[in-house]
Amino acid sequence: MMVTVAIMGIIVALATVSLQRARPRANLAGAAVDLQALLHGARQQALASGQNVAVMVFPGYSPGGDVVGRIVVYQDGDGTLFDATSADSIDGYDPAVLKCGPNSEIVSTLDLPPAVRIGPAVGMGATAKLVAPWTSVPVNLDCTFCDGAGAARRGAVVFDPRGRASFYSKAGVALAVDGGSVSLQVPSLGAEVRTLAVGASTGAVTSFDNG
Repeated sequence: MMVTVAIMGIIVALATVSLQRARPRANLAGAAVDLQALLHGARQQALASGQNVAVMVFPGYSPGGDVVGRIVVYQDGDGTLFDATSADSIDGYDPAVLKCGPNSEIVSTLDLPPAVRIGPAVGMGATAKLVAPWTSVPVNLDCTFCDGAGAARRGAVVFDPRGRASFYSKAGVALAVDGGSVSLQVPSLGAEVRTLAVGASTGAVTSFDNG
């Protein structure tokens, strides 16, 4: 009986370790699926509403605990989110308050699961390149259209009423790029990265698994 109990203890211990390793991986995969769905939904919202819809990314914002990273979908009915002269522009936007103009709307928000981060700093890798037809989309930063440091870091993908995408790191003019990407990781999983890429001309969104 003692031998049986010992064997059962070993099996339980191994199962616990396996579960502890599986949970972060499941959180990472789930976060990538949720972000891809959010981007698709934002594009559909732009097509349906006839207004620009921005997906704002705040890599360093934390609402508390082990949650770091918030994404906000903002329908810009007032046209002020990227107006550098507006007090309501993305430059000073507070993801904790979720303020919007009288003709604008917060469509949805997404907080990353615990331990999942926007990262690593080099995205899919310093020399990584995507295959056709995504070869012109950069994947060498955690968020290729974000700028700033810490909680002030931010950027946005904007879908227009024709479904096309543009990319902003701040108020003013859009970045001169053919696409953009956001990578997700769980640091404890090492090189395992999920990357969401968005093409500029079509607004198409796809996911890449690296690791």
